[in-house]
Amino acid sequence: MKRSTFKILFYINRNKQKKNGKCPVLGRITIDGTNTQFSVKADTLPELWSVEKGCSIGRSKECKELNLKLENYKEDLKCHYNKQVRGS
Repeated sequence: MKRSTFKILFYINRNKQKKNGKCPVLGRITIDGTNTQFSVKADTLPELWSVEKGCSIGRSKECKELNLKLENYKEDLKCHYNKQVRGS
């Protein structure tokens, strides 16, 4: 059986900065070299985003809620991927 690769990345689109200074948060799923992108339906300030960690680095309630949302997305996506790989 061939081994499959699976990666989830969260990032901000700095090219689509809104009037309030925030940028939309997007996600990218890559499976075996093929990727798809999706909107997380959240925004954050560019200075509060860590490219290396793929999450917000602020300590505000808004930043914590965004990080929780991203973590929930990540867990749900891993769960769906594992179900598909197992064939259940």
